[in-house]
Amino acid sequence: MLLHDVGWELYARCADIVTVNNVYRDGRVPCPQCKTKITRRIDPLFSTGEGGTHETWFHCSHCGERLLWRDCRLALRDTPRCFSCRSVLQQNTDLQCACGKSWSPEAYKRSVRTRIRLPCPHCLNLVRRLDKLPITPTVKHRRPEPELQCPKCQGKALHVPGNIQCTVCGYKRRWRDYRKSLKKKDEKLTCTDCGYSFRWQVWRKSTRTLRTGNPKPAREFVQKWLRCYTPQQRMIQVDTLLQTLHGRGPLAPLFIDSGERCIREMLDNLAS
Repeated sequence: MLLHDVGWELYARCADIVTVNNVYRDGRVPCPQCKTKITRRIDPLFSTGEGGTHETWFHCSHCGERLLWRDCRLALRDTPRCFSCRSVLQQNTDLQCACGKSWSPEAYKRSVRTRIRLPCPHCLNLVRRLDKLPITPTVKHRRPEPELQCPKCQGKALHVPGNIQCTVCGYKRRWRDYRKSLKKKDEKLTCTDCGYSFRWQVWRKSTRTLRTGNPKPAREFVQKWLRCYTPQQRMIQVDTLLQTLHGRGPLAPLFIDSGERCIREMLDNLAS
C-alpha cells in the first residue's frame, strides 16, 4: 500500500511536469477549470525552436505529428530499429534485425547521426531531415505569416521587412522591439468550452516549480507506470526515477523540497 501511494504521487507530479513542458513545446495551455487546450495567439512568433536550440519544427508527412529532428534521433537511441523494416533490433554483441541486417553499436550510432531519413517516433514511417530537403526552383514552400494585432488600435497588422505596420491606423514599430514587448505581454486566454478566462502570466507563475529543461525522465515514468501490474514492476520504476534524480541534479528540486546540497546528501544516503 505504501508503494502504491508513493508511486501514484510520483505519477501525478511527473504528469504535471509533462503538461507544463508541453505548453512551452506546443504553445497550448490547459484551462484550469476543464483542461481544454487553449492555443496562444503569440506562439507562432516564438515556436521555431525549443530549449535554446536552433532546430526548426516540422510535421511528419504521414501522421502529421509535430517533430524536431532530435526527436527522431533520441527515439532510435532508446529503442534501436532497422532502417529498412523498422523492426526493433536485438542487442547482443552487435545489433541484429530479423531481416538479416546487423550493425556494430558504433556503426549504428554513426549511421543515425549522418542519415537524412529516419523513422518517425510516432508512426515509424521514414521522414526526411528538414534542412536536407531537395531544392525545387519552381515551388517555394513559405511559412504562413502569423496573425498580428496592432498594439495601438487592435487592428490587423503586417510584418514588413524589419518592422510591424498596422493596416488600419498606420502604426509602425521595429519588429525586434515588438517581439520583446510580446514576451512581457500579459496575454488573456479564454476557454472556448467553459468560457473561463485567465492571464498567461498568472498561469506561468503558478507552474514555476514544474518547469525543467529535462522532462524526459518524467515522460518515461508516466508511460511506464501505467504498464506496471505487480509490486516488483512498480518498485523498479520508482527506483529508476530516483536514480535519474540522483544523476541529473536540475531535475531533483522538482520532486524534493530542500536546498541543493541537502538534496544531494539525501540522494547519496539513499544510493549507499
